[in-house]
Amino acid sequence: MRMRNVMTAALTGLALLGIAGTASAQSELTWPPKDVTPVHKTKAELQKQADEFSAHQKKAFPRAFHGAKDVATGNWGGEAEGVFDDMQYMGNSVTFTYQGQKVNTYTQVNAPGFLKSSPKEYCETITCTKTVGDHRGGVTVFAKDDRFGIVEARNFRPNGEVVWVQSWT
Repeated sequence: MRMRNVMTAALTGLALLGIAGTASAQSELTWPPKDVTPVHKTKAELQKQADEFSAHQKKAFPRAFHGAKDVATGNWGGEAEGVFDDMQYMGNSVTFTYQGQKVNTYTQVNAPGFLKSSPKEYCETITCTKTVGDHRGGVTVFAKDDRFGIVEARNFRPNGEVVWVQSWT
């Protein structure tokens, strides 16, 4: 149980470290946000963004999980690693050793307007444990699935992006 609490706190840090996005602060989060402009990037633009995300993960994970070792990022992609054909989201895995345990995470970055479910609707499908506002005017929702030992932080941003990090041990 202690590891789950540590993971939840660290996932909070990762979600709030801003793996992606440029959202600006707002007093309230309306979902879906008004005037969201879907983003369609080329394969080259997505690969560049994926490389930047991986570099950020390699720096952010040891800060969020103080003392983490052997941080390894997986390839970004959509339905398959390295596939970016007209993608509106992409994800990757990161593994590392923390307090003697192997930890696996999965991060997914969703383009503005791609995910339509509101934080409330999301919490109707999973056990949400906490919802907090972030420093950019967004909302971070924490959830768990005890069947599989999964914890998750999902950050809903005012520009319509949703970034989530999921972990299991």
